[in-house]
Amino acid sequence: MSATAALQLKKTLADAIRQKLAEDHMSISTFAKKTGTGRHSVRRLLDGKNTAITLKTMAKAAHALNLELTLSVKQLPLSSLEKISRRLASTEDASEAVELKKRFMEGYYGKPIDQLHAQDTAV
Repeated sequence: MSATAALQLKKTLADAIRQKLAEDHMSISTFAKKTGTGRHSVRRLLDGKNTAITLKTMAKAAHALNLELTLSVKQLPLSSLEKISRRLASTEDASEAVELKKRFMEGYYGKPIDQLHAQDTAV
């Protein structure tokens, strides 16, 4: 996931939690107690720029607010895959080729591929 995508995802999560807290008239302290964390942790959760958050923390936060947390993985658009494949075809750097091939495969299949497989099939 790119840094930009991670920031957008975290901002979306933080905004949804902030909105639900407002709708439920719930304070940060009350929310912290419901999630079993401290107020400082809740503030990090609500910080749209802080992407260092675990799935466990996200799930606890969603559960405490009666929200459903979903995570999906989908194929990159063909235009993005085409850009990656063009760079892969033109690179002469073996390590860059391995990374580009990995990104292409992850984008195509929508999930990480085994590192050994990526090394075995390096261009």
